[in-house]
Amino acid sequence: MAEAASLTGIVAVLFCGISQAHYTYNNLSEESKQNTKQTFGLLNFLAESFIFSYMGLSLFTFQHHQWNIGFIAWTFLAMTLGRICNIYPLSFLLNLRRHRKIPYKFQHMMVFAGLRGAVAFALAMRNTESVPRQMMLTSVLIVVLVTIIFNGGATMSMLSFLKIRVGVDPEEEDKQLSFVSDEDDNLRSRQTHYERAWIFRKWYDFDVKYPLKSDLAIN
Repeated sequence: MAEAASLTGIVAVLFCGISQAHYTYNNLSEESKQNTKQTFGLLNFLAESFIFSYMGLSLFTFQHHQWNIGFIAWTFLAMTLGRICNIYPLSFLLNLRRHRKIPYKFQHMMVFAGLRGAVAFALAMRNTESVPRQMMLTSVLIVVLVTIIFNGGATMSMLSFLKIRVGVDPEEEDKQLSFVSDEDDNLRSRQTHYERAWIFRKWYDFDVKYPLKSDLAIN
């Protein structure tokens, strides 16, 4: 439907996956959840392997590369400034209302971990008929390869430098860092939900107000 309306099918598939994960996955049995997670993990591995192989091949097999060093340099600069101008101000605004603040070391890591991958490549690959479009694809390929090799390769070193713990179970960390008081686990779980973005809070409230029939049957 998105393609027929001249919209991007990639974003449509993304939002389809978000909705499926929220409703379909949570209404499966435990065995089905496990099988689904393993199946999609395999599909994710295969798709990731394919797209990165395709990007590597495109760098050498695409016949109409437009190498513009100045444009590529400006792309890196704009990309870095864009992340700085988004992450720090938005984190500041979020911290005004959050109980668990986003620490500066996490903000620094988000700026550093600006990997450009499959989505950027897929969007640039959609149209390569004109010279500007070809130059855009070439620049995207260079940005993707450099950020994956440099940023991706130095991720663990940067995490160690910023003293950010790795290999931590998110659920256990939520229990330890969530609001602690004499309230019971339900209130603490609700507090965790309300630490999320505004749209997720509204979605959570909608589910509480209008539960699915399957939820009512389980309750």
